[in-house]
Amino acid sequence: MCLSLQIAAREHLRELALLRRVRDRIDTGYARPLDIEALASTVDLPVAQFVRRFRDAYGLSPHDYRRAAEAIRNREAPAGHPKVA
Repeated sequence: MCLSLQIAAREHLRELALLRRVRDRIDTGYARPLDIEALASTVDLPVAQFVRRFRDAYGLSPHDYRRAAEAIRNREAPAGHPKVA
C-alpha cells in the first residue's frame, strides 16, 4: 500500500474513533440538550461536515440518531418507570 493510502486510512480510522466517542456522548447525555456545535468541535470539524460524516458513519444525522436511541430506550423501559423525554 502506498504511503498516501496508509495516511488516508489512518486518518479515516482516527475520525471513526472520534465519531464513536461523539455517539457515546449522545447516548450518555440523553437528558441534556443536543449541542451540535460542541459535538462538532469535539471532532474538530465544521458543523455541516460533522453532520455529513456522522450520517456517513451511522446512517442517521445526530438528531435522528438521538431520536432513534430514545425510542429504543422507551420501548425497553420496564413498566412503571418514566419514559425518556
